[in-house]
Order: sequence, then C-alpha cells, then structure tokens
Amino acid sequence: MESFTEHPKSLDDLHLQFFRPLSIKLQRGNGSSAEMGPQWWVVEECFPGPPASKCQSIEMVVFNDKVSPSSVGFLAGYGIVGLYMSVVLVVGKFVREFFTGISRSIMYEELPCVDRVLKLCNDIFVVRETGEMEMEEQLFEKLIFLYRSPETMIKMTRKKNE
Repeated sequence: MESFTEHPKSLDDLHLQFFRPLSIKLQRGNGSSAEMGPQWWVVEECFPGPPASKCQSIEMVVFNDKVSPSSVGFLAGYGIVGLYMSVVLVVGKFVREFFTGISRSIMYEELPCVDRVLKLCNDIFVVRETGEMEMEEQLFEKLIFLYRSPETMIKMTRKKNE
C-alpha cells in the first residue's frame, strides 16, 4: 500500500490524500436500549503503516441533526416546514377565533351605563308576567329599535351627568 505522505501520481490520488480510514463505534452507558442511558461515539483513526506515521489529531466536520422528543415525533416527520406550518396554523386559528365577531360585540360590551337598557328589559319581563301583551310588544319594539340604532343606543347609555 502507498503511504499518504508520498506525492500523488494522478488527479484521483490528489483528492484522496486528505481522507483517512476511521473506525466509529457507538458506546452505550448504563441503559441497554437506545432510549435509555447516555450514548456516545468513539472515533479512532485506523491509519495503515508504521505507528510513527499516525497523525496526532483528527480533523472532523460533523453535521449533527437534533433528535426531537417522541411526543412531537409525528410533526418532526414532516420536517421543519411541516413543524412551522402546524405551529403557525394552530396559533393563527386561536387568534382568529379570539377576534372573530369582536367588532360586532364591542358596541354592546363597552357601553358606559346600561342601567336604562336593563330597566327596559326588566319592564318587558314584568309586563309579560302580568299578561299585558300590547305593552310588552311596544316595549319589545323599543328594545329592538335600540339594538338596531347604534346612535340611539349610545345616547341612551350615556352617564346621567352628561
């Protein structure tokens, strides 16, 4: 076998002069299965030739993928794009659900003083209990008019000192 310290004889040998044969073994700690206990790789240089020709250090470039926990393994199977899209879609759905219809409900939830509207609703209840249907119909029409006319609703729910 040729030594790597010799000058390359061809262009292929020039590319191969930086490669070294390695032995890689997976070592396991206290656990016997792959999920239990620490694990590490033992890398040894298996350079052929006399012991004096071995290098003092090994230069390695390692691309290490992070392993996701098994609880999110079904998402990690789709890659980073799948993980990103699922998170964005889930968060987006919750935000959308929270703000859906808020423009229609703000007008009724943020009124300053609803005492008069509450009194009107109580009057409708009392009139219904006494059986006065004509009076109930008139009060109910007034309530419907209030809810259909935001300007009138705002005027009616102003604070009394305004």
